[in-house]
Amino acid sequence: MTAFDKAPAPSAARIRAIESPKRFLELQRAFYAGDKDYVPPLTSGESWQVDRARNPWFAHGEAGFFVAERNGRVVGRVSASRDRLHDEFHGDRVGFFGHFEATDQDTAKALVEHAAAWCRERSADSLRGPVDLSTNYRCGLLVEGEPGAPMLMMPHNPPHYAQWLEAAGLQKAKDLLALRATKHTLDLSRIDRIVQRVQQKSRAVVRRMNLKRFGDEMRIVWDLYNRIWERNWGFVPMSEAEFFAHSKDLAKVARPELMHIAEIDGKPVGFAAALPDVNRGIQACNGKLLPFGWWKFLSAMKQTRTIRVLTLGVVPEHRRDGLQMLVMHAVISQGIAAGFDACEASWILEDNRDMLGPLETLGHVPYRRYRIYTKPLR
Repeated sequence: MTAFDKAPAPSAARIRAIESPKRFLELQRAFYAGDKDYVPPLTSGESWQVDRARNPWFAHGEAGFFVAERNGRVVGRVSASRDRLHDEFHGDRVGFFGHFEATDQDTAKALVEHAAAWCRERSADSLRGPVDLSTNYRCGLLVEGEPGAPMLMMPHNPPHYAQWLEAAGLQKAKDLLALRATKHTLDLSRIDRIVQRVQQKSRAVVRRMNLKRFGDEMRIVWDLYNRIWERNWGFVPMSEAEFFAHSKDLAKVARPELMHIAEIDGKPVGFAAALPDVNRGIQACNGKLLPFGWWKFLSAMKQTRTIRVLTLGVVPEHRRDGLQMLVMHAVISQGIAAGFDACEASWILEDNRDMLGPLETLGHVPYRRYRIYTKPLR
């Protein structure tokens, strides 16, 4: 046996807390050098999410942000979080890990164990992730699907991360799906006929959101959001302050053609919110708007032809009336008229047939799968 027959095991990584939100986000870049599909963080626009002084989530949640280092080199990062609202809503005690990156399997295991210990010390019975703070933020690990850059607010990761997390003792909790359609694959005449039949049986009216009254419209959407998804696995209600913190980001790129509310007798019962794929602009400016990146960002956004449907739902009492078809039809038809030609609907729970069925009927096809893992802590 020679010295080259077996590579030496890497020395253990040192894991320490990191306090700077911007530094924590920027650490991700080093893990994706040479990856043409990688979208860097738009640090100026995302750092509020991991800033204890700026994100209202921290009024009901606690989080730690950590970096792993070996021989002076960053080899991983992770966040760990506990959310009081999640526990109260679901009657359990779940800790989360997110913002996960690692250069090797040993570091991946150490980071998961570190997050598990952090959550266990705060009375968690199980660990779940990757979830950045809660399911109202980026979550899931890409485990299957077509190659390409991720859509706005969706994860991107190397395929071996799944093997590393499973080797760390994590098992599947739930899969999330992304569906895709283009104006060339949609049967628009069939969709029109389906929508006409729904309209004949329903008093529902679909209208554009009035972006000049964005605050008022967001209060309607906030109420609908918490009512529509309250029975979904993993759902966590958002406080009004947290919801409006998110909506500030939406307002910067919102298009009226892509934002719709369904009403029955003037009462809101459902909505759809889609945005142009901002990731194209972020890639163009490499995640840096200043000093001149904003020009590259805006130039790329003018050429963006893809949208992501962020949220689409109807209150439970009208879920079987086909109203999902109406609001999605408004997004599709008006989006195409505005020059968009492709759409991703994401993410949707793998067993949510109330949502998957109508989307598939409209011509959307699942094309990427994301996984949330879990492991017991006690």
